[in-house]
Amino acid sequence: MKKFFLAMGVGLAALGLSAVMAATTVVVTPTNTQGWSTADASPGGAVNYVVDASTPSGAGALQLTTDASATAKEQYLHATNTSLSTVTDLSYYTKQNAPAGLVADPSYQVVTCLNGAPVGTSCPGFTTLVFEPYQGGEGPIVTGTWQKWDVNSGLFWSTRTVTCSNGTIAGSPGGPAVYTLTQIKTACPNAVVAAFGVDVGSNNPGYNVETDLVNFNGTTYDFEPFTVASNKDQCKDGGWQTAHRADGSTFKNQGDCVSYTNTGR
Repeated sequence: MKKFFLAMGVGLAALGLSAVMAATTVVVTPTNTQGWSTADASPGGAVNYVVDASTPSGAGALQLTTDASATAKEQYLHATNTSLSTVTDLSYYTKQNAPAGLVADPSYQVVTCLNGAPVGTSCPGFTTLVFEPYQGGEGPIVTGTWQKWDVNSGLFWSTRTVTCSNGTIAGSPGGPAVYTLTQIKTACPNAVVAAFGVDVGSNNPGYNVETDLVNFNGTTYDFEPFTVASNKDQCKDGGWQTAHRADGSTFKNQGDCVSYTNTGR
């Protein structure tokens, strides 16, 4: 996490604070990650873009896995510079494939400077606010089923204890989740979100979980293993070589790609 924050700090300091974003969907693929990247990870953790016909949108999703070791973890984040007071719309979909029967899913994480905007590599009141469906009042989790979680209406726990102008947010790594977003905003009126994303933490061996349609303040990120051709312009200038049909099959040439966008075949 620290390494990720240091890398993005200079860019964040140069930006103005973002207000509520207009509702939009951004397609994220392995060749165009749209600002997403691995942050706090350790050996045994992995992130992949996978094909999944059951996904709530498109042809696939983002997969997070850990091996059998207790130290394996994987975090995937997107930088932002948004006043927490303007954050009103957070949600995502998850699917737990393994281990079966456990009440766990990837968490939704909000990396926050609770005492003001980041300056260079400094994040005043740095902490990560963590939402987990089974702790956030949104469960139960059903293995093998896509489920949508209304994050902004749920409960969070903080990775660190931070004292703000109107109160203290107590750190409780691993939970329990006790804070609403409104309570955090009230205690820390100057809080700024530096990044958001998803995570499988340590002490979660053998995980195979997926997530999709990660929404931060009205911008939804649709994770896809490839770009599906939807208009003829995507086929031009060699685009047909990287675009796919919805079933994942590739095109023979530009004409084949254009024909697909017109007929769906």
